[in-house]
Order: sequence, then structure tokens, then C-alpha cells
Amino acid sequence: MAEIKKSIEAKDYKERFEFRLTVGDNIICQRYFKINNFNPTSLRSFELADTIRKCAKKIHSDLVDKTQVYLSILAPRMFTSEDEMNEYFSNPAHCNGLNVGEGIVVSGSTFDYFWDGEKPSPSKTKFDDGEFFRPLTKEDEVEYKFAFYVDDKEACSTVWTGVYPKYIRNSIDLSNKRGRFDDVDKNYTMSFEQYLMFKLVDGRKDLVWGLIKDICYVCSLQNEDRNEYTIESEYYTRSKDGEVEAVKSYKNYLSKRFRDNKK
Repeated sequence: MAEIKKSIEAKDYKERFEFRLTVGDNIICQRYFKINNFNPTSLRSFELADTIRKCAKKIHSDLVDKTQVYLSILAPRMFTSEDEMNEYFSNPAHCNGLNVGEGIVVSGSTFDYFWDGEKPSPSKTKFDDGEFFRPLTKEDEVEYKFAFYVDDKEACSTVWTGVYPKYIRNSIDLSNKRGRFDDVDKNYTMSFEQYLMFKLVDGRKDLVWGLIKDICYVCSLQNEDRNEYTIESEYYTRSKDGEVEAVKSYKNYLSKRFRDNKK
């Protein structure tokens, strides 16, 4: 009898390498990828740890830049009441230079506004929940984690605390594709939501493939026989007088972490 082989569907297969951006237990971004000429020694290297930290800095920088764009659209036109807003825009000089779709925030209003080309029009969404009118609190400090996994085991990670507006942290898109428009589409009138999303990603590159490229580079470039990875380093202990008392060596903490995760 001929042997019947069960085909493996694409959904049943995934690459062994992966990165995750998480907030608490929630995965914000996750990608599986392949590393050609993978060198296992890299998992115990300081070079990998530095690369993962640099990846996190790229994400943080992207979110900071988007925060600045977000505030530049909303922050200059914030009002404490609708009467104040109407009085402000009754002056034609205040309307010059406004782009169609730019947002306007009114404290205490059930919705925000956008500029329709002639006057402020109500938006369907409330983008500001009062965060522009109150001081920062602990709730605004969110812990983010960027981690590299091998065979579903965490090999290396870094954590940072980010303080970004609620809208920015709730709409993280490392691919920077959400809200993008073709040149032809830019000519039609955008809503406030569309305009805001467009400005957040306009001119930005896809971070995902850059992060994958950085990880692949550090995990495959060096040759194990040439011993180009830094597995051990030295540090000095000094006396109160500043004299060197001892020179000690230590191994990358990733080595023990990855070994523990493999159990």
C-alpha cells in the first residue's frame, strides 16, 4: 500500500525565531522570521543584548515622534468651552493656515471637532479624555517590553517605561501602514480621524523589517570559530582611594536566562 503523506498547511508552520512587543500580557506586535546561518553562540553575546536595546530605542523614538505630531495637530487648538472655540474662530485671521481635517479639542465636550474648511465640525470620536488639561499620573506611565524568542523561549529582552498620549499607545503600528494614503487619495477631503492617522505615518518607514534585519544580522554574521562574539567582559573594583583592588570577569546574564528557559 502506498504511503499517504499528510500535507502541512501553511497555518500549521511557523518560523522558530520571533520578536514580540508587549504591554503587560497583551501582545502589541509579533512577527516570526527566518535567520539564515544562525549562530547559537549569539544568544549568549553582549552584541545581541545591545541590538535588542537598540531595537527598543527605535520603537520609543517612533512613538515620541508620533506624539509630537499628535500634539502639533491637537494641542495648539484646545478650548475650555464651545463658546470660547466659536469666539476664537469668528476671527478670520485665526482660520488662515488651517488644513481640512485638523482637530480641535474642547474640554468637557462629549466629542471633539475638526476643521471642515469653513468652521469647526463635530467629530464622531472623542480623542481627548482630559489628558491635555491635567497633570501626568502613574497611570500615564506604561511599561513596554521588546523580546526576542527562539523556539518559543525568551532569549533576550529589554523593558522601558513610556509616557505617550492615550491615543498613541492605543494605536501602535510598527509597520506604519495604517492610515497611509496614495498621492491620488490625498486630494479628497479627509475626516479628522483619517487626517490624524495619515499625519502620524506620513513619511515614516516600516519599522518591522528593520528590527528583523538588525536581529538577523547580529545572530548570523559572526563566525563561531573566529570567536567574534563577546561572551565575557571585565570590570574593576576600586577602593575608597580610587585604587584598583581587583579585576573580575562576568558572563552575559542572557546565558543563564536562556538556559533556564530551555528547561
